[in-house]
Amino acid sequence: MSRKIKHGPNYDFNYQGKVLKDVVDQLNATPVTPTGPTGSTGPTGAPGLLTGPTGPSGTATGPTGATGSPKGPVGATGATGNQGPTGARGAVGAVGATGPTGVTGPTALRSTATGATGPTGGPSGAQGPTGSTGVTGATGPSGMLQGPRGPIGPTGITGNTGPTGANPSIFVPPTSDPHVDGQVWSNSGTLYVSGG
Repeated sequence: MSRKIKHGPNYDFNYQGKVLKDVVDQLNATPVTPTGPTGSTGPTGAPGLLTGPTGPSGTATGPTGATGSPKGPVGATGATGNQGPTGARGAVGAVGATGPTGVTGPTALRSTATGATGPTGGPSGAQGPTGSTGVTGATGPSGMLQGPRGPIGPTGITGNTGPTGANPSIFVPPTSDPHVDGQVWSNSGTLYVSGG
């Protein structure tokens, strides 16, 4: 497999590979002969002055890559968190201001006309005899009954607790029932709890 190999100083870079392959193929096809003595080195050739032409620029664009995998499913909704603690109850609001007094209505008109005088009565009759004094009635019962007890009013707002005193004190209960539910009182040295 031998063919004429082109030679010259202006090889195209795209063609050099083919020329080199032809040289190798031709050397492989030539029978090997014993190596003779090495000849003397030839003179150095003149430096090359001509530069081969520049190869064409690559303009072709590679194919677009495949589209990525489809979007995954939406994750499940997370569990609902625990309910926070209930806030403290707010303070009782202040009592609203009293509304203004309404306008006084107009005074009614008073009639000033005087009615007609009635007729004069007839003569007075003779005075009858004085009757005897009647029997004195029994004395009625004394008004000692007590009326019904009214309804208990609403409990007032508890006031702020005062500061605790630093000095100890001695409790001296009253000596008579104060009529206050839960109040302790002393009866001749014996302590009792009032029932109100």
